[in-house]
Amino acid sequence: MSARTQRILIVDDERELAEGLAEMLTLLGYPVEIARDEQHALARARAQAFDIAFVDSRMPTMHGSELFFEIRQVMPMARVVMMTGFREPILDRALQAGAEGPLLKPFSIKDMLKTIDTAPADAA
Repeated sequence: MSARTQRILIVDDERELAEGLAEMLTLLGYPVEIARDEQHALARARAQAFDIAFVDSRMPTMHGSELFFEIRQVMPMARVVMMTGFREPILDRALQAGAEGPLLKPFSIKDMLKTIDTAPADAA
């Protein structure tokens, strides 16, 4: 699969960050959707398949690591990358179960692109 055909879901309640990332990725040719909360993210995942989801660790009603497990039930083959501004032990459970990252905020679009273009270790 070409990098530009990967469908991307960005899940972050920080509106400006999510929209900025989506705008940059869209300009680079990636199809991108944004979800600002957990329920919207799950609805998006049920409505269409995504290849990779970038999920913030701190969401309004559910921790991002819990959302990882919910997304995995809906999209078992999708890559899920945890984004965080904090190194939290609660992320370890998701990372041990197959989530990627964490992508530490603040990160550059180059960091995000590197993550998109790098296959997870177990896919090699």
